[in-house]
Formats: sequence, C-alpha cells, structure tokens
Amino acid sequence: MSSERHILNTQPTYNLDHLRRLVREVPVPANYFQGLLCQQSLAPDNIIFYRRGEKALSKSEGVGANYHHRFEFVLVIEQAGPVRIDQTSYLLNPGDCALIFPNQFHHYLELEGRTEWLFLTFDLRNPEAVQGLRDKPRTLDDEALSLVEEIVREFLHPKGAAADTLSISYHLSRLLLRLLECPELSEERRNIHSTASARDVILDKINRYVREHLTRSVTISDIAKELGYSVSHLRAVFRDRLGVSLGRYMRESRLAEAAQLLQKSDFNVSEIGERCGFESLYAFSRAFRKAYGIPPRAYRQLVVEGRTLPARRRSAGSSAA
Repeated sequence: MSSERHILNTQPTYNLDHLRRLVREVPVPANYFQGLLCQQSLAPDNIIFYRRGEKALSKSEGVGANYHHRFEFVLVIEQAGPVRIDQTSYLLNPGDCALIFPNQFHHYLELEGRTEWLFLTFDLRNPEAVQGLRDKPRTLDDEALSLVEEIVREFLHPKGAAADTLSISYHLSRLLLRLLECPELSEERRNIHSTASARDVILDKINRYVREHLTRSVTISDIAKELGYSVSHLRAVFRDRLGVSLGRYMRESRLAEAAQLLQKSDFNVSEIGERCGFESLYAFSRAFRKAYGIPPRAYRQLVVEGRTLPARRRSAGSSAA
C-alpha cells in the first residue's frame, strides 16, 4: 500500500497539455549525429568587469588603451561624455552604450566631476551576429537595462560560492542581441565635431596619410611636409580632436595593423613587423609587448590558436585588453 502511495505522489501536478502540443511539433532530425552547437551562439567568454569612477580611467601598464583584441562594452551610468571610435566622436549620456570591436581605435576623453561608467570586455565565438552594433552606439531600453542589472548582480552577489559564469554569459548574450533592437543615438550626438571645420579636414588628411603609410616608419615631420603644415599645428589639431597625441596614434595604428595580421594572415612575426614599419624584430616585439602585454608570438597563440599561456603572461595581457 505504501508503495502505491509513493507511485501516486510522483505523478506531475501540473497540466501537460501545452507541453504535449509542443512535443508533437518536434520534427525528425535531418542528422542524428549533428545538432545545435554552442559555437553557433554568441557565448561571451573571458568576461572582465571594471568601472570608471571619479578618477580618470586607468589601465595596467603595458596595455594599449586605444586598441585591443577584445570586444568592449561601455555603458554610461552617470556623467555624460564624448567617446571617439574610429573617425567619429559620440556624446554618450546616462543610459547610452557603445560596443567597441577588436582593434577599433577608441579614446575616452577626461571628464570632470563624479563619473560612473561600466565596462565589460570579452571574447565572442560568433561576432558576425553583432555586426549591426559596429559604429552604432545605442540608448538602452528597459529590457536591456534589466539585463545589465542581472549581469552585474550575478557578478557582485552570486547565489552560490562564486559567480555563475554561464548565467553571466547567457545574460550578456541576450543583452547584445537586445541592443540591436534599441534606438541608435540621434544625429546631433554623432559627429559632435563638425567635419566641415578646417581642423577636421586636417584631421581627416592626417588619418588618411597615417593609414596609407603603415608599412613604413612615418614621422610627424613627414606628415607635416606632405600636408604643408607645421609640426606644432598638426600636433595641436590631432590632440584637440582625438584627445590623444599624434605620435601615440601613429604608433598604435601600426600595432593594431600588426595585431590584425597576426590574427588573419600567414606571415611570420618578422614579416609582419617589417610590413608595419618596424626596423627590426626586436623593435617590433618590444613595442607590441608594451602595448598588448604579451609578445607577438604569444598573442598569435592566444588569439588564433587558442592555446593557454603561462599564468604570468596571461595576467599581463588580460587586465583590460
């Protein structure tokens, strides 16, 4: 009798009708050995949280602040401010966000007063799914903000002994897809520096020249001579419009090109250094390590071949990039 009671108590107490109708819609598999794959999803991984508070955003020594090989999601919580991404400056207000793609030039200008900006950097298995967010900052809607809260809450106050990585990755995937439905910034907050101004015309010329001559070591004097301006004037224009020195931009542009070649070409490290204007393998390796935290060969192993680096190297390159 007791066994009969036990059997009766194990029966489901909810109505199976809805589930039964759904199950009847399940089709016969086209292939019984190949199904849905995790790599087909966004599956954000190696997720790092940090914030920009009252002091200027700081990054570890040796990590390039304007280029890196990871995705970077930035959300303004308090204190509006301009962000330069590639050729365009955007004014981000509280509730606005931007997704910066690997090796995109970006720069955050100094802000005064109390500041709260949230940053997440991560790798993506399927970056093609979010191409619609490239160069298109958005304003978060209620659903997107709710997802951000869930991500941060799980990171700071996990239900278990440690943060649930799968839960954070899942909610971040949903957030990125939701952003595609969120409104883009209005036109008056894109291109906040008018391209019609004389200084922006000069800036475009400088940038074009730098990008077209990445394969050799171009000096600021070379650019000044080519464009017919003084070196001091070019420096002032560039810093005023991009918020970063011309010399630094030139150096990091060459290194970003090198990072792209390490990821997507079969050239060896020496050939890549030469193609990006470095006089020797030593000079290239030294500059690359200073900017990215790891040597070029280790970078290729990490990003392309997916190898695990020794702990010392891994920590050097992952603090913000």
